Amino acid sequence: MVTKEENRKELLKELRENREKKRQKKIRARARRRVIALITAVTVVCVTLGIVYSVSAKEVTITEINEFTGLKESHKVVTTGGNVEDVLKDRGLYVGEDDRLNVPPDKPVCDNDDIVLTRGKRVTIKVGDTESVATVTKADATDALVEAGYAPGMYDSITTDGDTIELVSVSHTEETTTEAIARDVTYVDDPELPQGSEVVIDEGEDGVKEIQHKVTYLNGAESERTTLGENVTEQPRSKVIARGTAQPEQKTSEERTESAGVSDNGGTVNGHRYKKKYTMTATAYSNSPSENAGYTVSAMGNTLRYGIVAVDPNIIPLGSTVYVTAPDGSWVYGVASAEDTGGAIKGNRIDLCYPSGAAGFGRRSCVVYVLE
Repeated sequence: MVTKEENRKELLKELRENREKKRQKKIRARARRRVIALITAVTVVCVTLGIVYSVSAKEVTITEINEFTGLKESHKVVTTGGNVEDVLKDRGLYVGEDDRLNVPPDKPVCDNDDIVLTRGKRVTIKVGDTESVATVTKADATDALVEAGYAPGMYDSITTDGDTIELVSVSHTEETTTEAIARDVTYVDDPELPQGSEVVIDEGEDGVKEIQHKVTYLNGAESERTTLGENVTEQPRSKVIARGTAQPEQKTSEERTESAGVSDNGGTVNGHRYKKKYTMTATAYSNSPSENAGYTVSAMGNTLRYGIVAVDPNIIPLGSTVYVTAPDGSWVYGVASAEDTGGAIKGNRIDLCYPSGAAGFGRRSCVVYVLE
């Protein structure tokens, strides 16, 4: 028979067991809640991190170009780098001093950016006598010159030697020049002039022609000139000279004196009255500027010609009319105007102007009559 004490003990035991079960249940429930909270927290962190990465990651295109080696590569990459330089370093790409970027290296990276890295090098550019150093990214010499700030012309010459580019400026122009056409000389016989004497009837005139040239310049200096054509604008006019053909007569001394026209009373010569008579030494000079130190007019300002003579004004006054002949009448200069002077014409000296043949005249004795 179960006593009350035993029954009480049994109830107490059952009560303690029920309490322990409830306590254990609460512990398990608390543990489950902690696990759930931890799992939830981890999940939230993972989701948050995924969202942050997704937001900060960008897809960009990186292109590397090196025309000197023929390299051209493009790659799409996903990056979380902050700026262009960071993204390039992540790919092992570094920007050298001579290289070029299409964007600043410190530019923040944005999604779908295109980053172009072009490799460059230094070259020496020669233009004429000058040299300069420039950094270029173009392998083609013409493109490199343009990149360096030069503007090659259509005909310019461009050569390369290693890392040196030489530019020779080539230009072509057409130029017109004028040139004289030398006049020719025509002689006509004059039977009234003594043989060997000459008188210019018409000085004539040089002609003019235009010449068209194609001229090539290298670096501004003329290197070639080609004649394209000629055009005569003024025809030359011939110089006409009368050449004496009269043969001198062989006469006796008396006949020569008579032929000189000197009257017995000494007052006339060849029909001209004279007031003074001089025996002089005669020389000759030319009216050509090239043979007469450039002079073309007499001391009195008249154009030099046959019939003008140079005298010493102390002997024969300037402006006098004279008659010049050989003492024996073997040659005659005739009537002349004393209107020129000369440094060597002093005293009884006279210089006879001839259009040509003066050099062969030499020195001759003559008689000079000062006409009234």
